[in-house]
Amino acid sequence: MIRYIVSRVLIAVVLLWGLITLSFGLVSLLPGNPAVALLGEYATPTDVARINAQLGLDKPFLERYLDYLVRVLHGDLGTSFFTGSSVSQELWTRLPNTLVYLVPGLLLALTIGLGLGALAAYRAGRAADKVFGVSVSLLMAMPEFVLALLLLFVFYQQLHIAPAPLGMLSPADPTPPKITGLVPIDVVLAGQWQTVGSILSRAALPILTLGLFFAAPFGKTVRSGLLQILNSPQIEFAKACGLRPGQVFRYALTDVRGALMTYMVLLFAASLSGAAIIESVFSWPGVGGWSLDGVLKGDVPVIQGFVLIMGATSLLGYVILDTLITLMDPRTRQLSGVSRRTRDGASRSALAKAA
Repeated sequence: MIRYIVSRVLIAVVLLWGLITLSFGLVSLLPGNPAVALLGEYATPTDVARINAQLGLDKPFLERYLDYLVRVLHGDLGTSFFTGSSVSQELWTRLPNTLVYLVPGLLLALTIGLGLGALAAYRAGRAADKVFGVSVSLLMAMPEFVLALLLLFVFYQQLHIAPAPLGMLSPADPTPPKITGLVPIDVVLAGQWQTVGSILSRAALPILTLGLFFAAPFGKTVRSGLLQILNSPQIEFAKACGLRPGQVFRYALTDVRGALMTYMVLLFAASLSGAAIIESVFSWPGVGGWSLDGVLKGDVPVIQGFVLIMGATSLLGYVILDTLITLMDPRTRQLSGVSRRTRDGASRSALAKAA
């Protein structure tokens, strides 16, 4: 197991280096000059050359790449061309704001998708399964921003039970004291429970949007996996042995847990990288809207920092996922052990014949 984990970590390190190289190369090759974007279209060549020298953009490509690699290894992702703020600090400050709605939204998607997908698989071909299929088709055909706008129209405009999409804090909320610099944590540490309630109420629609949007593909995956397992010989044998339906169903869920965990990690990576849509609709001060603003301005350090952190988070999730699946699934360890014993046995046989 230790050898397996070390090999996965080494592979992740190599992939992370490849991600750093790819993001730096692609962003550096984008058309346009950040100095022109900073100074405006009427900037003189002298001013453009001066800003390029200040930003280090006048250096050769290889020298800039090595400088960037050294800074990343020291935890420095650079500073924004437009605001002058540290990219690392911006990510550290904004990421908890994104997680406030993203983690509950994915848990809601897991609950809805697992429950409805399991019901559809258990009632395959019946009315519940048909209603599930129609609902999944409608949700998967609807873009995420359309679903967000629809929920805003219903709950804010028509029913008046949701707050206005003005961000995480309303203008009436008191400014939380700066303890850690992370607003969701600072309001809890300061005991501003009214502000906590305000944050949760404003996060309700983003959570519901994510939950409904990702519940459809997750439920479809659950139904497909469970339907295949429920029709397998081992489940038929379990039924023939007289096991209760609930117990048989738990066995089926155990058999597909690896696929469900894999899909959950994929959803987390996709939702974290695509948070710009939700945060733009609800004016949420997270990493998604911040990175989108950097892309529109051509802020190279912001783009590179966002790509790098999101890629590193995904790689870490995949390493943890591989390790958990290997720990939970004895077949993985048994297969590797059998193949190793078979290889050792074949080697001994070859040596014996040679002797």
